[in-house]
Amino acid sequence: MNINLFQRDEHKHNEDEPEKEKIYGVLFGQAIGDALGLAAEGMSSDKVAVTYPDGVKDYADIVQDEFRSRWPRGAWTDDTDQMLCILDSLLDKGAVDPYDIAARFLAWFRSSGQGIGRHTYNVLRMPQYEQHPHEAAEFVWRFSRGKSASNGALMRTCVTGIWDWRDAAAVRANTECVCRLTHFDPRCVGSCVIATHIIGSELLCTAVSEEEIVRLGAEYAPEIKEYVRLGFQPDLGRLKLDDRETKGYTLRTLAAGLWAYNFGADFRKALQAIIMAGGDTDTNGAVAGALMGARMGYAALPETWVAGLLNRDLLAERAEHLAVHPNVTNI
Repeated sequence: MNINLFQRDEHKHNEDEPEKEKIYGVLFGQAIGDALGLAAEGMSSDKVAVTYPDGVKDYADIVQDEFRSRWPRGAWTDDTDQMLCILDSLLDKGAVDPYDIAARFLAWFRSSGQGIGRHTYNVLRMPQYEQHPHEAAEFVWRFSRGKSASNGALMRTCVTGIWDWRDAAAVRANTECVCRLTHFDPRCVGSCVIATHIIGSELLCTAVSEEEIVRLGAEYAPEIKEYVRLGFQPDLGRLKLDDRETKGYTLRTLAAGLWAYNFGADFRKALQAIIMAGGDTDTNGAVAGALMGARMGYAALPETWVAGLLNRDLLAERAEHLAVHPNVTNI
């Protein structure tokens, strides 16, 4: 399949198919952010600076240490693997089927599961997860005494911002349902809803404001407000993305995505800045890439980063099927 479906001029988007341009931007933006973000996954910003003194310019720059060598350069990680579980279910079932999505998560986990986060691992290991996924997720969350609010749902959620995008209430309900298949915490649910609300709004060509996002987050958890505010101010350093104790926190990743969405004038430079900040860089990159892709469109993605993605033809095929599906086109 020819992946260069749109004008590659970064300053000119396809005016005839704007929704398709954005859909491709979201999916490829997520995959690129995930694959390139692997370069600094788990590193402090200081270590990133030492490891990559000239920055991370392409997949070839990714160091092949014991952790990163598990993925070929240009491969995405579990973030996009799980997003594709959701996308494949939507395309096959024509609706959000939580049991089918849960079964796909479980099949992926059993066949590979490479890179899976601790919280998601604990949920998928629950007896009868496939039959009772929401109940299993709630049990694991309550067993953590309500403290488990990792970013493992936010990293995969972009596709539910595209499905049924003309119906904001449906986007929200779909997102809540899919998030709670593994992450029951309201901070996780709120994070996912904010991300998909922004993607849906971009497809609708509707602007979102800081206060609107603050109000939306407040419907889920009061802690969300602080991180939304961080994502709407220009100093990336204030997000402390490499904070050792909270680098995998869903709200810290949300802030990274919001910062990129609000202040990423150039996809390449914004994603590189997110990576150099350290922390959970593949997930921060996936969310930031998806949100920037929604705003900028596919044409804004660096051509070499698209071309260097392994399995890019698979992703292009899925994106094409999604872009013409009746739940997306509203035919």
